[in-house]
Amino acid sequence: MVGSNVVRYQAGILTVIVALITITPLCGLLFDCGCTWPWSGLESHCNIHDSKAVYQCPWCVSKVAGVLSVGLAVLVGCLLALKPADTGSDIRGSALADGHQKSSLSEISKRFFVGMHGFVSVAVVTGWLSGIIQSYPYFVLINEWPF
Repeated sequence: MVGSNVVRYQAGILTVIVALITITPLCGLLFDCGCTWPWSGLESHCNIHDSKAVYQCPWCVSKVAGVLSVGLAVLVGCLLALKPADTGSDIRGSALADGHQKSSLSEISKRFFVGMHGFVSVAVVTGWLSGIIQSYPYFVLINEWPF
């Protein structure tokens, strides 16, 4: 059986790696800006490279918004994956601390999915805020802001 800390660190590292790979396509999904997978051009198709674009991607055009949004999302995902499971003081803690020793693959998977859920949730919320603050007209199937 692999030690508890080793499993936590493996899940944290896996969460950070997958989050960093998926952040650019998530940007493209959230803002319909053209950002895509690293092996398909990354941000080379983003509307920030189009000088005629009326609106430009909030994360790509504003380094502050991009770094803060992405950094916070990755940090939250990593911390959720690394959180000790023995507290049982919340739903996530209860799910991870069920009293039985699980296999390391099961524990890593559980921690990874909790971390990725946190990452995507924070990325969506901070992306939404970035879009509103910068008056970007598109956000995940919303063509105009309702207010």
